[in-house]
Amino acid sequence: MPETKPNALMAYCGIDCSKCFGYTKTVSEAAKQLRRTMRAEKLKRMWPSMPFLGDYDVFKKDLDALAGLRCKGCLDGGGNPFCRIRKCSLVRDYHSCAQCSDFEACEKLAFLEPGHKDEHLKNLRKIHKSMA
Repeated sequence: MPETKPNALMAYCGIDCSKCFGYTKTVSEAAKQLRRTMRAEKLKRMWPSMPFLGDYDVFKKDLDALAGLRCKGCLDGGGNPFCRIRKCSLVRDYHSCAQCSDFEACEKLAFLEPGHKDEHLKNLRKIHKSMA
């Protein structure tokens, strides 16, 4: 099968990166805005008076992690470093799962919600067809 590189905004799994919160930074920007608001309101000082919110340091650590959710896209050196699909593609030197003869039945795509899996497979089929 030819080594045609798919659209740079199409991840290994077939997701359109331009629709992903990591690429668009929507979650990251919202978390950053919440941090700014919390600082402006001096919420850290008031946190102990609201025990239902849990531990401040744990919350702040999680908020910082959300603020850091930014991705350039798999094919541009980004992507979730823990993603099994990404790891598999890198090991096999694939630009897309569509290069694999077993992508239709791949158990690594099984983690996706049914609607999302359908979208991934639809995109992978298009990529596969364009490489034929």
